[in-house]
Amino acid sequence: MPIAPEPVRADGTRSRAGNAMLRSRTAILDGARRAVEVSGTKITMAQVAAAAGVAKATLYNHFRARDQVLLALMVDEIDRAVAAIAHLELADALTQAALLVSEHPLLEALAAEDTATLAALARVDVRSDGWIRVAEATESLLNRSGRWGTPTVLRWLSSLVIAPADERDIAADVEVLVAGLPFRPVDSISDVLRPAKGA
Repeated sequence: MPIAPEPVRADGTRSRAGNAMLRSRTAILDGARRAVEVSGTKITMAQVAAAAGVAKATLYNHFRARDQVLLALMVDEIDRAVAAIAHLELADALTQAALLVSEHPLLEALAAEDTATLAALARVDVRSDGWIRVAEATESLLNRSGRWGTPTVLRWLSSLVIAPADERDIAADVEVLVAGLPFRPVDSISDVLRPAKGA
């Protein structure tokens, strides 16, 4: 079931109701994050509401089921990661992305509590809300760098979900990965002048 958009005024600013909805949603996702760190994906709606400090009715105004909460949490985590690295150069962005995946507390909790879900998350499926966001961010980063190889980068990132790496190993991986990513061919002067998609 799609979630209703937040109320927005004609001038583009949120109404008081929209601000309250955003605060509630943020609290719910923060509560869900804490609940998953403790219980993995086996959380209940009651646990999420309690961890968020909201009434169950408020939780159900935003999400009808646990799976919706978990999906929203995953997308929020990805959006945070993308925002944190989007401005970096290719090697730095890949390094930071790998560190975020390798050291992510939610992934660590899943590794301890719910390996089946962890394995499912590691499966690259660009039809899913999470992986499509990662793919779009990767494509944008590679375009900015004049490279291609999004599928290769996605497979590498997914491997870190299952087998996290330390900083030294990540640095070595990134060096090899960047060296192996092909440059985009420039077919004409218009390709040089046209801004990259998503730039």
